[in-house]
Amino acid sequence: MRVENGHGKNKPNIRKFAENDMADGFNSDCLDCESGGQKKTVKVGTRGSKLALAQTELVIKALNERFPQIDFQMVTMSTRGDRDTSRALLEFGGKAVFVEEFEEAILKGDIDIAVHSAKDMPMEIMEGLTISGTLPRACPQDVFIYKSGRSFDRNDSFVVGTSSLRRQYQIRDMYPNAECKNLRGNVGTRIQKLEDGEYDAIILAAAGLERLGIIDGSAECFEVHKDELTFRYLSTESMLPAACQGIIAIETRTSGEAYDMVRAINDTEAYTQLTCERAVLSRLNAGCHEPIGVYSELKGKHMKLSLMKVDAASSDKEKDEEIQIHRKTVEGNTSEWEQLVEALIK
Repeated sequence: MRVENGHGKNKPNIRKFAENDMADGFNSDCLDCESGGQKKTVKVGTRGSKLALAQTELVIKALNERFPQIDFQMVTMSTRGDRDTSRALLEFGGKAVFVEEFEEAILKGDIDIAVHSAKDMPMEIMEGLTISGTLPRACPQDVFIYKSGRSFDRNDSFVVGTSSLRRQYQIRDMYPNAECKNLRGNVGTRIQKLEDGEYDAIILAAAGLERLGIIDGSAECFEVHKDELTFRYLSTESMLPAACQGIIAIETRTSGEAYDMVRAINDTEAYTQLTCERAVLSRLNAGCHEPIGVYSELKGKHMKLSLMKVDAASSDKEKDEEIQIHRKTVEGNTSEWEQLVEALIK
């Protein structure tokens, strides 16, 4: 089966990131320092939250290890999404409000690189820019957080804090009587709201919790007890992650020194997952805020690609029993990822 190469604008090319000259053969000596022996400065843009800073520090660390002759400077910026925490994101632009100001800053030359949580990136990015690389993917799972000693039966009524429609539909599939309420703010603020009793439970991404050192997860991790809270990892079968959850996306211009440097630290496996999962969203004409989960698992040359979406006819209905959640999984060779994407959305 042949599939046309048309999954959207600025579609990343996995194959060129797998070339040998991407890493070991990349010549860092071609990146000149400024005259007078001073280091060339490359500005890396980030939001100011603790999680954003932690993720950007990981990127700068990787860049420093690869290019010690370059001075990578962190530039903290505030976005519309950070400044307006009183409203749900869908009311004023969706998650793109966390990205667009960084893209403008790259195009103006105020920064050279922007670091994003890949799951927050809109499908369309500004002309002249690209996701030039990723770091290795962290745990993609979601975590159900509540006060220790509390238990939840399937028919219990309780309040869950989450602004994600994807999480809302899946948690109500697990707990039909759960009431979902909007939850905004950084990770610490959200946990504090739980501790203050505003919610009985909240749902957060494992990757953020682990990168902040709030919990120390592992491949075998199921449940963590810390500071009188229980952090229960939800399986990807019951709570399919958002596309690209756990991936740090590094954005630059489509060419130039910053682009070449990010290429050199790119993790090919995570980039493959990012490309495939974003391709699914593109083919479904979906954004990063819609009730859709996408997750690709890679084992050697084998890929397992999974999708969760809510039936369009039932997504606006109020009665939980009328909501139809559809799940589908396809498997095959990683090199045939485009065909797998097409098979998944049929």
